[in-house]
Amino acid sequence: MSVLLWLVLVTAPRAPAAQAVLITTPRGETSVPVTTERGSAAVAAPRLGPPLGLTVALDGSRVNVGLSGVVFVFQLGAPFVRAGGVVYGLVGEPYVARDTVFLPLHWLADCVPRAVGGRYRWEPAPGGDTGRLVELPIASAVTATPPSTPSTAPVLPPSPASAPNPITGLRQRHGVVIDPGHGGVDPGNPGRYFPSGLVEKDITLAIGRLLRAELTRRAIVATLTRSTDTLIDLTDRGALCKAACDLFVSIHVNAMPDGRRADRVSGVETYFLSDAKTEDQQRVAQMENEAISFETGTSSVATGPLGFILRDLQVNEYLRESAQLAQLVQDSAARIHPGGGRGVQQAGFTVLTTARRPAILVETGFATNRTDGAFLASSLGQHKIASAIADGIVAYLLELERKRAVAPPARGR
Repeated sequence: MSVLLWLVLVTAPRAPAAQAVLITTPRGETSVPVTTERGSAAVAAPRLGPPLGLTVALDGSRVNVGLSGVVFVFQLGAPFVRAGGVVYGLVGEPYVARDTVFLPLHWLADCVPRAVGGRYRWEPAPGGDTGRLVELPIASAVTATPPSTPSTAPVLPPSPASAPNPITGLRQRHGVVIDPGHGGVDPGNPGRYFPSGLVEKDITLAIGRLLRAELTRRAIVATLTRSTDTLIDLTDRGALCKAACDLFVSIHVNAMPDGRRADRVSGVETYFLSDAKTEDQQRVAQMENEAISFETGTSSVATGPLGFILRDLQVNEYLRESAQLAQLVQDSAARIHPGGGRGVQQAGFTVLTTARRPAILVETGFATNRTDGAFLASSLGQHKIASAIADGIVAYLLELERKRAVAPPARGR
């Protein structure tokens, strides 16, 4: 399969021949022309293969790209790439068109120099549209940059206080990672009362997209772990929430096991990561964690005693904040839900263990309840739940700014 690199431009695309990426290696230089694909610029990778020694393998929704001994693992439709246990966020999402894989150029310009230690340097062209990738004649071992521990995770300083946003009252820039649960070969629960053959993965993606739109409307930067029907490893989802991310929200649909009361249980409940206290909490966590059985790749989460200690420190650091976030989102969602609220819960969800910020999981209702199922399958219901979750997120971020003691801008006399 041939490979193209997708470039997202901050300026309007120019004529295809006006741009090129220059590949410079000790063996010579190769100019790779940039063309336009789906409204963005693209670079033909058949030209990249010989100078870079690039290898590409497509396995379902997973794309493995080998370069200088490092394997970069992409998920189609997901804005991240994993290399050597490190997860990197991407500007844009990989996709397939006409039997060709397209990858964000941000990977070539930013992730490759960071992951392939000391082997490549990116030199942007004047204007920043394209640039030059330089292979350096270094014979040192190639290793991916290790992930930061919770105690040393890079945290962007708060942005300067400004006039409050007229919609939210927020004064700072904020980022949220939204995780539509399940996807790809993992359908989630079958949705006993979902019409037209819908399953959980369809509902979570629809609500996730609407939540992103709601947050964007309120000037909050929102990123989806998946924007299409694709499977992403549970530990890779939470790992996208670091640095500029303020919080992580995973969206799911609940279900009761078969039994006499299965169709009578309804309502929304919101979880944060902690030990399950009841059998029902344990049941929900086990149901959602079963997504691991669909995964085929190697997890990027740290394992062994050290990994356990790091995760434990991380969870404890944000335990109180996650509980507060869960309460605010739960209160907001319960007000609009036809099944009411079932309260804030806690359990050991794998998807929340790698988020380096406050993290929650919202069970938006029960697919095994006729009223909940109709509500979640409807456009109106999906808009209501997305808007309610956004309201809870804004309430939490306002509290966060108060804790940071954001001062109003000085007024002139």
